[in-house]
Amino acid sequence: MTKSMSHLPEANTYASVVWHDSTVCEGVRYAVRRISLAQRIELTRRVRELTLRNEYLRGGTTPDQLESALGELLARRLYVEWGLAAIEGLTIDGNAASSESLIEKGPEELTEEIANSILSELTISEQETKNS
Repeated sequence: MTKSMSHLPEANTYASVVWHDSTVCEGVRYAVRRISLAQRIELTRRVRELTLRNEYLRGGTTPDQLESALGELLARRLYVEWGLAAIEGLTIDGNAASSESLIEKGPEELTEEIANSILSELTISEQETKNS
């Protein structure tokens, strides 16, 4: 009997989310979306206006700078609303945490950690840029 050795390449697998263990809230883990081309277009359109306005206001008077800070916070909220796919190990006021409850009532340091994880998924690393 002859052994058949298939030389078919293995199928590629792709996970649309990346799980992270929180460093600021022990026992909490969360999944952030990996961006696709269509999602990058959608998110860029949504953030564009906030970003352009912030650049202009950053160099202005104190009220302008406060408006700029508000814009940055709104952009971070948008990133968390868009990018947080799941959260485990956290209850807020007796209910399982969601992106909405995390933003509205959750620990700010966890929200900040998640926003930073999402932003790192959105940014093309220097190595990835060299490889393209």
